[in-house]
Amino acid sequence: MCVARHVLFGGPASSRHLAVLCGWGGGKLKNVHKYASFWHRLGWRTATVEMTMDMTFFPASQTAAADVARSIARECREQRVAHGDEARIVAHSFSNGGTFMKLAVLEEGGVSFDGAVYDSAPSLSTRFLPLGAPFVIASSGGSFGARLREATRHLPYALAATVAAPWSDRPPPLGLFRKLFSAETNVPRPELFVYSADDALIPSHMVERFIERRRMHGSAPVQVLGPLACSPHCSHCKTHPLDYAAAVARFAAVVVEAPRVHAGAVTRESEYGV
Repeated sequence: MCVARHVLFGGPASSRHLAVLCGWGGGKLKNVHKYASFWHRLGWRTATVEMTMDMTFFPASQTAAADVARSIARECREQRVAHGDEARIVAHSFSNGGTFMKLAVLEEGGVSFDGAVYDSAPSLSTRFLPLGAPFVIASSGGSFGARLREATRHLPYALAATVAAPWSDRPPPLGLFRKLFSAETNVPRPELFVYSADDALIPSHMVERFIERRRMHGSAPVQVLGPLACSPHCSHCKTHPLDYAAAVARFAAVVVEAPRVHAGAVTRESEYGV
């Protein structure tokens, strides 16, 4: 499948540091890439990844998701080879869809992120995760007719995957989501959380529970921008641009000074009971 349609690189090619921007489900590449400017101002190189609705909610074997994850993992490994221990790589994930791609990249092996930004993420429910598709589609742009057709196309798989959840594992990317809550598969690292009190898709209390769990896992420092007021889901750079830019700059400085996070690092494991 064509990876180039879903990935866009930017920033200084010679930079020692790479930010991987993992887009929200259904977000267009051009819209996700707007966030790359925050990193470019700091001298970082970026790889922006689009997560279409299909890549977010359908099995990876049926979409470009697996090929895209493999391509980004290769890019991360090459960044390490080129710049050694001075290289720093951050995953900047938007909504649950962005965390799916982050986890898919880690699954490729030989990849580690030295820092993680969570924008409007994550939710806590795993059982009803597939049913998010119709709701996300309903809240997206486009005409009513287009959204109805897209939701109708996703609904059969959403229902089937939800019903089958107690008896079978979901395939990636949905099946990877539980790994976000384990300190073994999502190792502690410096982290930044940006979230809103007015998010209609992922309520602030879910993000705050995850923040506390990550602190228990040993993530340090954990920086927080939120809960922001009057800021819809994945719209925080639009509603609070100066605060967002300052938060990313502070976080990037911390990541550069912090020790590198090595692939395969393990601390005590802890799972959410969700």
